Amino acid sequence: MRPLLAGLLAGCLLVGCGASVTPSAAVAGVPTAGTLLSAVEHSPAEAAAGVRAAMVELSWARVEPEPGRIDVAALRALRADVDALRRDGRSVSLGLGLHDTPDWVLALPDARLVDASGRTSPYAAIVFDRRLRALAEAYLARVAAVVDLRAVDSIRLGAGGLGEVLYPDGGWWAFDRNARNGPDLPSSMPRNPAPGWVPGSGGLPADGVRAWADWYVGALVDVVRWQMTTLSDLGFGGSFEVLTPGVGVVPAAYDAAVARGLSDDRLGTGAAWAALYAALPHDGRVVASVTSVADGSGGDDPCTPDDRAVALDDPVVGEWSATRWITRVAGEHGLAVTGENPGYGASADLDAAYRDPSEQGMAAVAWRQARACGLRTLSWAHDRQLWDGTLPLAAFADRARG
Repeated sequence: MRPLLAGLLAGCLLVGCGASVTPSAAVAGVPTAGTLLSAVEHSPAEAAAGVRAAMVELSWARVEPEPGRIDVAALRALRADVDALRRDGRSVSLGLGLHDTPDWVLALPDARLVDASGRTSPYAAIVFDRRLRALAEAYLARVAAVVDLRAVDSIRLGAGGLGEVLYPDGGWWAFDRNARNGPDLPSSMPRNPAPGWVPGSGGLPADGVRAWADWYVGALVDVVRWQMTTLSDLGFGGSFEVLTPGVGVVPAAYDAAVARGLSDDRLGTGAAWAALYAALPHDGRVVASVTSVADGSGGDDPCTPDDRAVALDDPVVGEWSATRWITRVAGEHGLAVTGENPGYGASADLDAAYRDPSEQGMAAVAWRQARACGLRTLSWAHDRQLWDGTLPLAAFADRARG
């Protein structure tokens, strides 16, 4: 595949990409079953049922509702939850809650993502603003002072202002002051190669369009790497789950978008997973997380032993399921893969599949994909729905045993 982010690969010096691991085809196995937003009161029963992975999540808005005022009780409660889950013999993944950004942060000048039309989003522009990153670093340091990060097996990473590694839907989101090479663009990021250019407007040669697209996608690489560096400096030594939903824009479609001058916004979310994972460290700590297992993409097709022979830039991969595609990308770089299903409330069709305990339901399909693709864990989104009558715990947990 032609490299999409060759210039950004030099950024490996920031964290260290590590030695490349020789990839191999996915091996069918039995992933560990888990839940998201795991409730401690359900943990003993879930552990007894074989659901051995758990996940808890912070909220920046709750922990720091005003500048410098920290809700230590909330942090202690989360630490107690982590300890209780560990006592039940469960691994623990932590969500940082940066995407639940406090209102006082969002009220700062130039704090929100802005699109090409000047529309302001509800989301913090952490990806483009070193001031916001500094505030987030202070928050994470306060978290680490109370919550023992050594008790956490993995940390879930999004795009700072958003919970997954994405920009918002429906536009191009690199038009706040700093994204256009303003004074607070993070020093780890290359400068915007065409700060006044609007995708689809013409006026740039093909190589200029590609440079801008690569820079735009590369900004998501940078914000992920920044989180990894920050957390490592705070003493975290576990793995990083990089949250990537859907098929996104596969390499052939990326090339086609550039050839059209980015005349539509299909790349506007930045969801170019082949480019993202190529530019992240390959040192054993990065885990590709499919946040849309059994979402109906690609007919929910599973991985096959022959997938490794399919080139990443083969257009056929655009017809695969998200689970199959992200697993293929991860395999290119020797990365482990984990996954979770779409949460309840995503759509009427997915909700019907979610509630279906049969072999055609979401739980059964998710387990088939997880096994075929060799996922490390399969976590159910979310814990509460396994206890409120939406889907019985057994409909998920029993399938973990085959």
